[in-house]
Amino acid sequence: MNYMKEILEIAKKTFDEYDKNKDGVLTAREMKPLLIKVSKLLNLPPATDEDIEDGIKRLDINQNKVLEFEEFFRFFNEVYPDIKDKA
Repeated sequence: MNYMKEILEIAKKTFDEYDKNKDGVLTAREMKPLLIKVSKLLNLPPATDEDIEDGIKRLDINQNKVLEFEEFFRFFNEVYPDIKDKA
């Protein structure tokens, strides 16, 4: 399997896991457990609510205050190389 296909499949699985109400978007509330986990894996301080809101604003291309999969994938693609061997 090539790298992009692998990362796309893992990102989709992760997105679906954290999309608790299955509405096809991730809210700040749904992102929080994921960002806490990523912070721990990268030995960073825990993500605060403000960090999460800022991150969503940065990634939220259409500015609807939630992340669709394409927007989430931008984040996932940035952090995956750093966490793939630690998860």
